[in-house]
Amino acid sequence: MRVTFAVATALAASFVTAAAADDYPPRKPGLWEVVVHNAAMPEATMKMCIDAETDQLFHKFSSTIRSKHCDKNDVTVSGDTVQTQTNCVLGGTTVTTSSVTKFTGNAAYHVDIKTHFDPPKLGQSDVTATQDAKWVGDCPADMKPGDFDMGHGIKVNIKTINMLKSLLPGHSNSNQ
Repeated sequence: MRVTFAVATALAASFVTAAAADDYPPRKPGLWEVVVHNAAMPEATMKMCIDAETDQLFHKFSSTIRSKHCDKNDVTVSGDTVQTQTNCVLGGTTVTTSSVTKFTGNAAYHVDIKTHFDPPKLGQSDVTATQDAKWVGDCPADMKPGDFDMGHGIKVNIKTINMLKSLLPGHSNSNQ
């Protein structure tokens, strides 16, 4: 449960704090490994397969979430660094997040994330986490662009998430 919370927190932070798709440095197509570090929980590793279309889809998804749920969304892009400050209401909880993302070309990035939950989630009001992501090669045959392998047998595809239709009107779920 704690590992899932750490992964969910990191994913939520990355969705909520991403800059506009046109501003965000593109990631290299292929398989990415993302390691989430949080001192209060065990390290969690997930893998995702992306191409240019799904990379943009992630940014579009986060932009839509921000526009619907955030009353503050300050994003500063300077070269290979993206800094954000957001204040959002998700599921009745106010989530205040600040993050700094530093890209190393198009094949790696590091994110420092500070999140405050009001009311607390799972007994935590303040969570500090980092993400270290790196491109590891081509996607394996059993993964297609948009696939996430979150570990522990949890697999999802951004193109087939049920809420995608309501968040991105006009998006067709081609994998259904």
